[in-house]
Order: sequence, then structure tokens, then C-alpha cells
Amino acid sequence: MTLFDIVKKNMKGNFKNYAIYFISILFSVIIYYTFLSLQYSQEIASSIESSQSMQSVFMMASILLIVFVAVFIMYSNRFFSRQRKKEVGLYALFGLPKKKIGKMLFYENLIIGVTVLIIGIMIGTLLSKLFAMILIKLLGTPVQVGMAFSLRALVHTLIVFLVIILATSIQGYRLIYSFKLIELFRAEQKGEQEPKASFLSAVGAVLCLAAGYGFAFRDFSVTEEILVNLSVMTVGIIAGTLLLFSSLVIVLLRTAKKRKRSYYKGMNLVITSNLVYRIKGNARLLSVISLLSAAALCAFSVGLGAYFTFDKTSKLTAPFSYMYIAQDKAFNQNVDDIIRGDEAHPIIAQMTIPVLETKGEASDPEILPERMIEADKTPLKVVSIDQYNQVAKVLRFPVLDPIEQDEAVAIRPMYTDYEWSDYEGETVDIELPDQRLTLAFAGMTVERIINWSYPDVMIVVSNGTYDNIEAQVSPTRYVGYAVQEQKTTKHTADALAALKTPESNLSSFYSEYRLGIEEAAFNVFILGFLGLVFVMATGSMIYFKQLTEAATDKPRFDILKKVGVSGKEINMAIIKQNAFIFALPLAIGLAHYMVILKLLKRLFSNMAGASLLLPILICVAVFIMIYTVYYVLTVNSISRIVHGKAAPVARIAVIAITVCLLVLIGIFFGTETPATQDERGPAEKIQLQLPKPTGEYAVGSMEMHFKDDNRVDPWKQDRDRELMVSIWYPATGKSEQKALYMQPEAAKYYDENTISTIGLDPGRVDLSGIGTHSWVNAPPVNNGDGWPILIYTPGGSVPRNFGTAVVEDLVSRGYVVVAVDHTYEASAVQFPDGRVATESLPPFSAETVLKMLEIRVDDIQYVLDQLELIKEGLHPGDQPLPAGLQETWDLSRIGIFGHSAGGATAAQVMYEDDRVDAGIDMDGTMGHMPDNPLPVAVHGLDRPFMLMNSGYNKEGEVDSHLTAMDRQSFWQHSTGWKLDLSIPEGAHYTFTDYQSLLPQLQEKLSLSPRVVQQFIGTAEPVRTIAAHRDYVAAFFDYHLKGALQPLLQSPSEDYPMVDFIP
Repeated sequence: MTLFDIVKKNMKGNFKNYAIYFISILFSVIIYYTFLSLQYSQEIASSIESSQSMQSVFMMASILLIVFVAVFIMYSNRFFSRQRKKEVGLYALFGLPKKKIGKMLFYENLIIGVTVLIIGIMIGTLLSKLFAMILIKLLGTPVQVGMAFSLRALVHTLIVFLVIILATSIQGYRLIYSFKLIELFRAEQKGEQEPKASFLSAVGAVLCLAAGYGFAFRDFSVTEEILVNLSVMTVGIIAGTLLLFSSLVIVLLRTAKKRKRSYYKGMNLVITSNLVYRIKGNARLLSVISLLSAAALCAFSVGLGAYFTFDKTSKLTAPFSYMYIAQDKAFNQNVDDIIRGDEAHPIIAQMTIPVLETKGEASDPEILPERMIEADKTPLKVVSIDQYNQVAKVLRFPVLDPIEQDEAVAIRPMYTDYEWSDYEGETVDIELPDQRLTLAFAGMTVERIINWSYPDVMIVVSNGTYDNIEAQVSPTRYVGYAVQEQKTTKHTADALAALKTPESNLSSFYSEYRLGIEEAAFNVFILGFLGLVFVMATGSMIYFKQLTEAATDKPRFDILKKVGVSGKEINMAIIKQNAFIFALPLAIGLAHYMVILKLLKRLFSNMAGASLLLPILICVAVFIMIYTVYYVLTVNSISRIVHGKAAPVARIAVIAITVCLLVLIGIFFGTETPATQDERGPAEKIQLQLPKPTGEYAVGSMEMHFKDDNRVDPWKQDRDRELMVSIWYPATGKSEQKALYMQPEAAKYYDENTISTIGLDPGRVDLSGIGTHSWVNAPPVNNGDGWPILIYTPGGSVPRNFGTAVVEDLVSRGYVVVAVDHTYEASAVQFPDGRVATESLPPFSAETVLKMLEIRVDDIQYVLDQLELIKEGLHPGDQPLPAGLQETWDLSRIGIFGHSAGGATAAQVMYEDDRVDAGIDMDGTMGHMPDNPLPVAVHGLDRPFMLMNSGYNKEGEVDSHLTAMDRQSFWQHSTGWKLDLSIPEGAHYTFTDYQSLLPQLQEKLSLSPRVVQQFIGTAEPVRTIAAHRDYVAAFFDYHLKGALQPLLQSPSEDYPMVDFIP
């Protein structure tokens, strides 16, 4: 008999034992493969309009699944192996060599693994359509999904599970070497000692949980308090849970044993004793299950809550289907014609709402923050109660009660959790040309009457007060249209976007609705998916554990039968004992869940004000049902082990639960889906244009490909480091070819994988054809002295071309600018041979950030070396330079500037390389804060450097060296010339081409105003672009050309949005 004959015989003889292990791996393979199939599904990708995090969310969820599945399979394998110790001992006793036994176990596990992998992928392919249908239904799109086979999902699944199967096979091989022969035979015969539990540990469990729960409910106002609350809550709950199962439960069970009357009643003695002996051995497992249950419930209910409330949130953000600020007669008529021309969506109501926009100040700064006052001279919107109630009747929400002359009712700002208690006792001052009115808050309402815009502070006043204010302030008239079936108005919303002007503030319900439904659908699907995996895996763990212990307990139950205990009594003992094991971690998990959810609801603004009662009830009901299924299966299996047949109660329960699950699935697919979009032909691509350069010179450009033969790529160890750079230079005029904004294949990749982060459909924007003002290989201008060289390094994941607007402007003023793509960090880099290198960064961490910045510094220094070689006549690239270009360079005057991670790179390059004379950091953090600052942040610089910041930090403070730890240290230790500028009304992408491109897109498509504000803030686009260009040019003109610059000496009236930070 060969070794493989023994393997086959063993697998047949141990089929029942293998079944448990087989099912656990099969479940894991199906889940993982199905998830990857959805991730790579083109049908799902084509149905997405504006999800801002699809790729990143899928990626993080995949990583979580890999980790969890690996742990789950290893755990299942460990219990299965434990069941076979006696069998292994027999082989050893019969003289089979350990090496041969090890090989046998290795081959058995490998065969099972490969078999189940094939079957799992087949079943996963079938289930992928079901889950794709669920996601498509949640998204409310008309896309038809088929049963597709995903090669990428197959490859990824094969790699992951072959590694896991190989690891478990090696684990089985090593089993024979891990125990002595006598230990294998006596694995199930070791006497059990009653576990000891410290009373102090039990008290510690109560104290830890009390501390964790207490900090979860504690108020917070700043980031430090949030971190303290989260840290104490997390540590308290985890430590408390471990102590609860290892000590507190045992203390309580031992106390129950002392109650003789109940302890000796029926089978309680057997049940309690079993639990006391076994609970400590299961403490870690039950703790993990409780914590995972809480996490899974939180994930699922938050996602489901967002999905349940997205429609309400959309209606609050945009109560009217379309709204704009009244302009001239022609504009108003054009808007009206487009809306009335949409016969599929008849008008229900049209209203003109006069709103008074005034200066103001609140007694509590949280009600009217300083940043809103700085963002808008008249941040307070005032409407009369009669006007509010007229709109309320039309839109069918509750009207307000009468208001006194000296009172006001607050309309809760969007994305806040303000309640009446936040306004009670507070006042608001309205500053008018002739007087100052002080009004006391008399109430708060959540219903809004105009579409969202920033600043978002609005009050309702009495008619008399309104008339008084109107006599001194001219009203702004908002025109709103409510139409039928407003959830399907995409094409009309896009048509109106083409008319939009900054003054009109035109917005639509559709843009908010689609943004909301896609975010909510992905949340409920992915978080629900992960939650389902977690709870099913934890249920399986309990199942495996209980079956293993049941096999050990079988002889004891046989003894009970012989002494006269009936089968019914034994069944009740099995039912009660397992009910305790299943119910206790679920109950503890539910308690943790309610506490954590309370904190999350206060922490995240998108959950603020949302009613989660129904989602909570649904989630708890689903989880209890799933655990009940596992409980019934466990009782049924244990009954088969003990009696040789299933318990009658268990069979009935299985049928009932199956019916309930089928009913739930039927209800889901029978419910009303979100409204689907109109299906029309493919839309024409949007054409965009960069602003014209302001200098006197034309702009020439070329691309160069550098390959560093002396440096292995740090992100890809199998190849040398390659870089693509663009060189822009002053030119005498135009050439025959206009420069592309982005190379076609890189543009295609960026469009398909990144463009959704700004709320666009892939394929709507011609990225490659964005209008530039550069000419390929145009003849260079030689001024005799040479042009200063500037290095531009973009932000993390951002291609170099998104700094083109400021680069072209600098070149037109007399600079040569070299922009560098950092390969495998930028989202897409196209090489001359057509290859596209895409982003391949590890998960975000301090280590990743610091490595990324180190590589960037090496890249820039390498490019500087190549420029020096080119200047000397040694051309290292594979693209010829325009005649005489290198002769126009002055490498004795070098500057560097960059955005985000590029800004940090600029500072660190100057710290390490004396060739660079001056630099600018545009909204970049110098390191991974707070614990990993870059050396330049610690030691500063001795040469000119300028900081340019945007927006506010989490505490509502203007972002600057006064509020950011890294830049504060840099500022204190820098001895060279320095300046800190900030654009408070800007945002992180203000210093990129987004500042020019997004407003154009908003004028042509129905983008949500929230999306635009998130990326570039609320600063006026045209003036902000001009300010950005002028300050950057002034800095380099002063420090590289020696030209005095009054713009750098004090705030400018031309650019009031720019703050000088002392």
C-alpha cells in the first residue's frame, strides 16, 4: 500500500471529520472570491457616477478579508488537527516513520485545500451574480449583470489561498514532531482542573468596562479629547471583555454553584460544572467573538443607517429640485425654459424666496464660527416666518409656531449634530447699517427651505423683524423649482449646469441624491458584507469548538445514560449549555455595540441627526438570526454525537430559520429600489481649458525619460528606477504641435480609476485634451544670462501634469521648470514605449510616508544630476532636446516647489542638497505627524523658504505654522528668509489645477457643491488662481533674480483671501 493509498483511505474514513474543515475553507474561498469578483466587475464600475472612495474601500476591505480568512482557516485547522492526535499516535505505534506520517498529513491537507479551492471558485462565480444584483439594486441603476468569470479575481484568490493552504499543510506536517507518542494517545484523556479566578480580576473587569463605557459617553471638543476618549474606550472594552470571560463569569458561575437548591435541580449540576471547567479555556475565543460582534454590528448598522437616511439627507441639502439666485431676465428665462422643456419631470411648484444676507455674531462662537465670518462678509441668512411656512406647506413639512419680535428660530446647519440644547439661552446679533439687533433663540428646526451653500447659518424671524431688516438690507431672491420624479433628472441638471455662473449659485437635488446614494450603497454593501463575514466566521468558530468538546464529553454522557438520566434531560442540558455559550458573547457584543455606536454618531458629521433606530433593529435581528442558525446547527450536531440522531427541536428550528431567511431575501428584492437614471446615448466629452500664462514669453515643452542604472526601484525590486519628467522653457513662439495635458494611456487610467473622486462619470472629461498653452519642442529663448531652474514635485498619488497652470505661468515669466513624476507613487505614469506604471504603494502608515519622502528626495537629486550632465553636453535621456535648450539654463540659480507631499519633498531636498537656493511648500506636512517629523522639520533651513497653506484644521483654526506641529518646529529652527501665507477659504487642492478645472466642470455638469468645496474650498476661483501664481512668481523673482517684491512685504488689497501669518 502506497502513501497515497493511505491518504485516500484516511480521507474516506474521516469524511465526517473532514466535512467540518472542508466547509470552513469552502466558506472562506467563496466569500473572498465573490468579493474580488465584485471589486473587478466592469458592470458595477460602469454603474457608478460619483462614489469618492470605491477603489480604496474595496482595497481596505480586501485586506481585512485576507487577514480574517487566514486566521479563520488556521483556527479551524488547529481544531481539526487536535481531533486527529489519537489517529496519529496509532500510526506511530504501528511503526510508521514520523517523516512518512508528516507527509501523509501534508498531502491530505493539500488535496483538501486544492479541491475546496476549485469548488469554492465555482460556487463563488455563481454567487457573484447574486451579490452584484444586490449592489446594483442598492445603487438604483439600470445595469444588467450577468454571470461573469473574473480572471483577476481567480489569480488573486489562487495566490492567497495556495499560500494559506501551504501554511496549514506544513502545520499538519509538523504535528507529528510537536508531541510525544504518549501525549497523542492521552490528548483526550487529560484530567481537567477546576479553573481559578481572582475576585480582584473580576472587579477589574467591571472597572475596565465602566471606564471604557464612561469615556465613550464623555463629551469632547478638540482632537486630543477625541483621541483620549477613543483610546480609553478601546482599551477599557478590550481589557474588560478579556477579564469578564476569564474571571468575572467564572466567579459568577462558582457563586451559582453555592446555591444548593438550584444547583442540584435537574441537570443544572452537569451544566454549571461543564461551564465552569470550560469557560476559562474558551475565554479568549469568546472575548474575540464579543468584540468582533460589536465591530460587525457597528459596521453594518452605520452603513445601513446611512442608506436609510440618504434620501432624507438629500432633501435637507436640496429641498428644491433646482434652485438658483435670480439674475437678469435672460438668464432666468433660460433656466425656466430648460426646466419646463423636460416633459418627463413636470413642475410641481415654483417659488421665489427672498432671503436677507447680513453680518452677524452669536453669543456662542460655535453657532456662527469665525471662519464663516471670514469666508463671507454677510454669512447670516435671515428669512421671515411667513415665507418659511409658505415653503413648508408646498414641500409638506411642519410649519413653525409664531415668533416674537425679539426671537429667532435656528435652522440646523447641515452635517452637524446640533440640538435645541445647543441654542437654548444663546443669542444672535444682526449688524445692520443703522442698528444692531439682538435676538434670543426660541427654537430650532431641521427642515430647510433653500438648497445648501456655504456659509450655512440661517435663522427664521418674525415678520416685523424681517421688515425692519429688509428696510436696511436688499434681499437676495432664491428661485426654487420642485418637479416630479426628481431623482431621475440627471440630463436636465447637466443642461442647467452649462448656464451656471458663480453669482447664480445654481444647484440641483439630483447631484446631492446621486452622491448620497452611491456613498450609502457602498457603505451598506461593503460594511454589511464584512459584518456578515465576521459574524458567520465567529459562529463557525463556536461551532467547531463546541463539537470538539462534545466529542470529548461523549463518554461522560454515556455514563449519565447508564445511571438513568433520560435522553430528554441530556438534550435539555445540551440546549442550555450551548445557549449560554452562544448568548453570552452576543449579549456582551450588543452592549459594546450600543456604546460604540453612541460615540461614532457624535464623532462623524454624516451620522449627525440621523435616526438609526430601524437600522439598529434590523441589524440586531439579522445577527441574532445568524447566531441562532449556528446555535441550532451546533445543538443538532452535538445531539448526533451523543445520541446518534438529531434532536426533534433542532430539526423544527432549522426549517423555521430557513423559511425566515428566504422571506428576508424575498422582501429585499421585492422592496422599491432607488430611482434609476434615464438611459440615453453616451455623453459628449467635456472640454476644459487652463488659464492663460501672464508673462511675456511663449511656453515650450518636452518630456524626458530617465533610467537610473545604479538604483533598484524601491517599490519594485525587480527593475531599475525610471522617471518621467517634463521640461517647460521660455520659447520664441509656437511650434507645429500643441502639448497634451496628459499622455493618452495615463489619462485613460486616471479617468477610469481616479476621476470618480471628484464626483464624475468616467469618460466625461477629455483629460489628455485639456487646453494647455505649451508647444512641443518650440525654439527656446536665450537671454544670454540663462534662466533659473525650478523643480516641481507634485502631491502624493497626483501626476505631475496637475501643476501645469502655475508651471506655464512661471515659464512665461522667465523660468525653466522641470516637473517630476515619482513612479509607482503617482496614480499613472506613461513611458515613451506606451507602458503605464500605476500606483503601487503599501497601506498608508508612518513607514510608508517616510519611505515615500526618502525616495522622492533621491528622485529629485538624481534629476538635478542629470540636468548637470545635460548642461555639460552629456545627454542621458532618450529624447533629443530642442537645439540650444541646455545653453539657456543657469544651474547656479535653482529653486524647488511642490504641493502636499511635494511640498515636504521640497523642504527636505533643500535640507540635504545645497544646490537648491530657495523653496516653497504648498500645503504639505513635513513628515508623518505627530511622531515622525522629517529632519528638516526638526532642524529648519538656512535659506529662503515660503509656506503656503489652505483651509482650517479640525479645531477650526487657520492652517499655518502657528497651528501645525511640523511647520511650527520648522519655523522656529529656520534661520533663513521665511514667509507663511494662508488661504483660509481654500482647501488642499487649491494649489493644483483643480482650482481651475473644477469650477469649469461645475459649470458644465451637475456636480455637488460639497464635492467642489471639499477639494478647493470656497475662495473665488479666478482671483485665487491669480494669487497663487503671483505669490509663487514673486518669491522666486526675489530670491533667484534679485527683484524687489512689495507683494511679499504685507497683505495685498488685490488678494484679500491671502493671510500673512506672523
